[in-house]
This record gives sequence, C-alpha cells and structure tokens, in this order.
Amino acid sequence: MNKRNIFNITKFNLKVNKANILGWFISIFLIMLIYMLFFPTIKDIGTVKMELMPKEVLKLFGLNTLNDMNNFISYFGMIFTMILVAIAIFATTFSAKLICKEENTKSIEFLDSLNINRKEIYYSKVLTAFIATTIVLLGALIATLIGGLVSGGNTFILKDFIVIIKICSLPAYIFIGVAFLIAGITSRINVSSISSVIALTCYMIGYLGVLIEKKWVTYFSPFEALSPNKTLHNDNLLIFIIYFILMIIFIIIGNKFYTKRDFNI
Repeated sequence: MNKRNIFNITKFNLKVNKANILGWFISIFLIMLIYMLFFPTIKDIGTVKMELMPKEVLKLFGLNTLNDMNNFISYFGMIFTMILVAIAIFATTFSAKLICKEENTKSIEFLDSLNINRKEIYYSKVLTAFIATTIVLLGALIATLIGGLVSGGNTFILKDFIVIIKICSLPAYIFIGVAFLIAGITSRINVSSISSVIALTCYMIGYLGVLIEKKWVTYFSPFEALSPNKTLHNDNLLIFIIYFILMIIFIIIGNKFYTKRDFNI
C-alpha cells in the first residue's frame, strides 16, 4: 500500500464532506453545551422528578442513586451515553456512504483507472471515517469541558472525564467497523439504514439487560458494556479489548470482500 495515496484520498474525502462533518460538530457541540451549562438547574429539577421514579428506571439512565444527579461526572455520563448513540449513527451512515456513493455515482471506475489499488481506496475511507467521527466527538468533549469548568464545581473531576472519554467513545468507532463490513460485502442494500438499525438495536439490548438485571445480556451492547458507570469502576477493561479487536476484525473482513468483489457499474 502507498501511504501517500491513502492520505491524498483521505484529504480529498474530508474536503468533500467538510460541510456534513462541520454541521454535526456544531450540532453536537451546542446540544452538549446547553446540557452541561444547565447542570445546576437540571440537577435540582431532575432530583425532584426522579424521586418518583422506580430504581429500575434510574438504572436506565446510568444512575445508581439520586445522589448521582448531584455529581457532574455522573450527569455527564448519563447525557454522553445518549449523545453517543447519535454519534454512532453518524459514524455508520457516514462510513456507509463513503463506500456506496462511489459505486452509485460510478466514480469507482475513475479510481480504478488511476495508479491506486482498491486496498488503498478502502483504508483511505476508513481513515476518513475515523477522523470525521473523532471531530464530531470533539464537539461533545469540548462542550463538556467548558460546561464542567463553568458549572461543574468540585464534582468536575478532569481525570474521571478523560477516563470516560478514552473508554466510552469506542462504540462510535465499533459501528464504523460494522458499516465497512456490510458495505465491503455489498452496496446493493441500504447499508446506512441497516447499520443504523444495528446500532439502535444494540442500544436497546443494553437497556433490556439492565431492566431484567441480566449482566450477560449487556455484553451484547457496547453502549452499556462500556458505560461511564462501569468505566469509573474499572469493570469493563476486558470488554473494551474484546470490542476493540472486533472492530479491527470487521474492518479487515470488509476489506477482503471489498477488494475482491465485482462492483455494480
């Protein structure tokens, strides 16, 4: 593989999709900033409301007790988990379109005519998806950092914030792998919709596992298995490694199919 070709194609893909990426970055940034800045107000209102809720419902929000609502990091973890689902959907749809669009617009013919092999094309798109998803994630992280410094008080612990970011952001990248696996095999189906449904299903499986109190069920949901609450209790390092390896496997298998299949052109 020619690294220069990969970086050049990645640079081009980012330039073409900059409006979409910037739009998601701004949207996620503003949503998170509003939630984080209004932490003191939401904390007071939420505490009163949640007193009427059963413990099972609190667990769905990643809260063990009502006192967690008074903690900025716990509050951030609750909001971040929900925002992460949206980012995961962005990651899947963005990744799927990177692969499928070239076939739909016939641009794959042009790429094949250049001194670029399909492996370089594939991994340039993987790199593009990772960079784009990281940029969108940064929107949430920058907003949280600002909100924490402004309204987090003593409960904003930077070390815990960094730990959550490093571990809990993985689900967004896992679904990049899922999208590239499916799109690598075929683009004759709606890859964006299917991969998004898979992401949402995994999210709901995690909720189901919490509701029925079956820990083994939550392992099938990266959102729940790598939740902020588990991360802060050092309860998911092995799961993180397993999901990370799965992500790599998905991407590699997708490449195998992508480089060998005939395109619908």
